[in-house]
Amino acid sequence: MTTTSDFAGAAQALAAALSAAAVNPADAIRLLGSLADFTPDDVTSASPIGLATAIMQSASGDLFRRAAVVAMARASATYQPASVDDAAAVRATVCTALDAEITIAGDQYEDATYSALRTLRAAVSADLTARGAGLASITTVTSNLPLPVLVLAQRQYRDQARSDELVTQSDCIHPAFMPTSFKALSK
Repeated sequence: MTTTSDFAGAAQALAAALSAAAVNPADAIRLLGSLADFTPDDVTSASPIGLATAIMQSASGDLFRRAAVVAMARASATYQPASVDDAAAVRATVCTALDAEITIAGDQYEDATYSALRTLRAAVSADLTARGAGLASITTVTSNLPLPVLVLAQRQYRDQARSDELVTQSDCIHPAFMPTSFKALSK
């Protein structure tokens, strides 16, 4: 790397590679979320070199976090929410990471970065809200006794073919003995 733009490009490429290496967009969002929390160690030297090191560490930390939150926003655009609640949870995760970086950019008087991140946040929020709006919400399915999944699928959806969904959502030990209470799609 010979220029600062090469360094910035490498940070963005790292975030993109991490996102691409994830099995699905939900994993990418989770992995990038930990990178978005990056804070460099404090420099303990008060010498001119120590102060210059602190400035460089702080700027590098900003670059790495911002590359991660932008990659999170990109991953959220390909994420397919299963329910209204799922879309809201992903929106909250990504927007919280963006909000933290928006605050940092505002505190550092970086107006262009602040505006770009605010625009990105609005786009992510609108996108996930729109895509989640037509989806079913999550409800609690309850029964007095452990029942077979086919019975619960018929009761809940009037469709025994959706029994696999209930098995996945309930994380049951055996489909013949479903838990007496678990969360599932409402319709």
